[in-house]
Amino acid sequence: PSDGLVLVYDDIGYGQSLGRTAKFPRNSIAFKWADELRETTLKEIEWSASRTGLINPVAIFEPVELEGTTVSRASVHNISILRALQLGIGDRITVYKANMIIPQIAENLTAEEEGPEDRQLVEIPRICPVCGGQTEIRQVNDVQSLYCTNGKCAAKQIKAFALFVSRDAMNIDGLSEATLEKFVDMGFLHEFADLFHLESHREQIVEMEGFGERSCQNLIESVDRARNTTLPRVLYGLGIANIGSANAKMLCRFFDHDLKRMQEA
Repeated sequence: PSDGLVLVYDDIGYGQSLGRTAKFPRNSIAFKWADELRETTLKEIEWSASRTGLINPVAIFEPVELEGTTVSRASVHNISILRALQLGIGDRITVYKANMIIPQIAENLTAEEEGPEDRQLVEIPRICPVCGGQTEIRQVNDVQSLYCTNGKCAAKQIKAFALFVSRDAMNIDGLSEATLEKFVDMGFLHEFADLFHLESHREQIVEMEGFGERSCQNLIESVDRARNTTLPRVLYGLGIANIGSANAKMLCRFFDHDLKRMQEA
C-alpha cells in the first residue's frame, strides 16, 4: 500500500541548488491520497496544559478504526477551532488522520443539522485543570487560545523539564513526564540545574516505585553524559518561544558558539 506520490525535479543538480528547510527538501512536492473518514460520537473534551501555559482542548470520542489503528482522541488545537466546530457532548462527528498519522475532527454533523441555540456547547474552563489558577483567552493573529495565568503552574514546570531532558536537548534517559512529576512532588527539582544533582537523592530514588539500584545508576550515568553537550542543545532545551532545534543551531553559528556574546546580544 502507498499513501501518495512525490514529484521530484528530473535535474538533480538544479533540485539540490534549491536547498532545504529544517524538515524537507525544496526540490520535491508530496501529494497524499484522500483521507479515510469515520463517523463517531463525542464523549467529552479534555483540557491539556503545556509548558507555555497553553491549554489545548482534546476531543475524546467513541473508538473507531482509522488507517489500521483504533483511535479515540484528537487534538482540537485551540479555542477558535473549538468554536468553529460548535462542539457539544454527544455530537456526531467525522474524524480522519491528517497525513495518515495525526487524528483530527473533520466535521460536526450534529451542528450542521441543529443550531447552537438548541444545543449545550462545550464550556471553556475558567480555571486551569492542573493548578486551579485563572485562565484567559488570548488572541494571536487570527487565532484564540486558552492560557493558564499562574506562572508557577505544575504543568508548565513538568513540561519544561521534559523538554530540557528530551532527545534533541540534553538527552537524559530515564526521565519520563511521570518520573519528573514524582521528582518535583518530592522536592528534588526546582530548576534545571537540580537535574545534575539527583545523585544526592539516590537513597530515596532507589526506594521509589519503578526504580531500583540498577535503574537509578543508569539515570545517574545518563545525567553525567549530559554534562558534556553542545550549545545548540542547551539553547533548545531552555524552551524559549520560537527557538526550536533548527533556530538554536542557526543562532549558535551566528554567534560562533560563544555563550557570552549570545547573552549580551
